Amino acid sequence: MKPTYFDLSVRDLGAAQRFFEASLGWRFERFPMPYEYYRIEAGAPGEAGIDGGIGAIGDAPLAGGRPLTLLTVPVPDLDAALARVRDAGGRVVEPRLPIPGVGWYATCAEPGGLMFGLIEADPSAA
Repeated sequence: MKPTYFDLSVRDLGAAQRFFEASLGWRFERFPMPYEYYRIEAGAPGEAGIDGGIGAIGDAPLAGGRPLTLLTVPVPDLDAALARVRDAGGRVVEPRLPIPGVGWYATCAEPGGLMFGLIEADPSAA
């Protein structure tokens, strides 16, 4: 399964947005979350690669006060994928939660602690 999204947690959201816009040409659009979060259009439509999102460290407890990058992998059945993660020796760091209008998301970690996200598409998630 290929990653389809990246998520950045940064110390200074405004400065990071200005940096990525100036250096890489990324564009940002506010996403309806209970905190300040932006979707990143990381290239022109149809261009190879994945898009992502960016938010502040303070709104991402998983970041532990440090910058963090998470890759997200789509799965057809989140509960089954979480069971496979546990069976393979990994752990679920952040349990299943809804991303309204997008789907169900969970953060996992491989046995050494590297975190990644899993998402099951479901536009009715609330």
